Amino acid sequence: MVLPRKFRDIVLCVALLCVPLLFLHSSIKKPGDLNPLDYALLRVSAPIQHAVTWAVSGIHRGWRHYIYLVGVQEENERLRRENAQHRFKIKEVNRQLARMKRYEKLLSFRSSHQVETLGARVVGRETSPFVRALRLRIDRGAREVRPGAPVVTAEGIVGRIGRVYGDYSDVILAVDPKSNIDVVIQRTSGRGLLRGIDGTNRYACRIKYLLRQEEVKIGDLVVTSGVAGVFPKDLLVGRISAVHKRSYGLYQEVEVIPAVDFSTLEEMLVVLAPPPPAVSEPATAAEPARGLLP
Repeated sequence: MVLPRKFRDIVLCVALLCVPLLFLHSSIKKPGDLNPLDYALLRVSAPIQHAVTWAVSGIHRGWRHYIYLVGVQEENERLRRENAQHRFKIKEVNRQLARMKRYEKLLSFRSSHQVETLGARVVGRETSPFVRALRLRIDRGAREVRPGAPVVTAEGIVGRIGRVYGDYSDVILAVDPKSNIDVVIQRTSGRGLLRGIDGTNRYACRIKYLLRQEEVKIGDLVVTSGVAGVFPKDLLVGRISAVHKRSYGLYQEVEVIPAVDFSTLEEMLVVLAPPPPAVSEPATAAEPARGLLP
């Protein structure tokens, strides 16, 4: 006898509902109240429950890890942005501090040397094929500076004003071969003419016309002589790095490493007028010679 399809569906639904109820009924019983049918049901349902529990737990763990990783990634992105902002702020603060230190040095130089100066800022650089700056462009023009005016920093000599046009001026550096600065060796007072060395990829100068008998050592300081009132006297120029003394001739050649780092130079002072001459003390009236009366 074949049961109608509708009746079979009803019987199947009732069976599917009763089986879980039997499993549940057996699971909630106390161990002492279990009968053989309950044991059989538990033995059958245990692997199924374990598999279902393992699958649900795995899905739950995977979902939690996914949500956690998404949150961690967003947090990492936020922290990276904040870190980049903090690094930028720190760099900006360090730049401001370095600039303030340079300004303090310039003000200290201005107060310690009795010369009239004008502050200037580098706005352009002219470089050689050796990537070495030969000329600097500053933001001071014809209304403020004149050609030939000395340019200095707290570290030492920079050069002299060259071409002046509009609101800007070119500074011929001390390492330019066209530059001439009268200098002396601080330790021995030996005198010569400082010129830049051409055709090198480094900042260096050479002292010309330094007498061969002058004692010169590597490491000696070179300063301005103050002759002709162009540069103030005793301003640092650099340090001697090499000495070439021949057994013949009147002069020796000396190489000098400048005290100023021209590649990083940003601010400087233009000397507008030389320092005032030293005021000599008034001479006292001479006493009359003994034995001579008016």
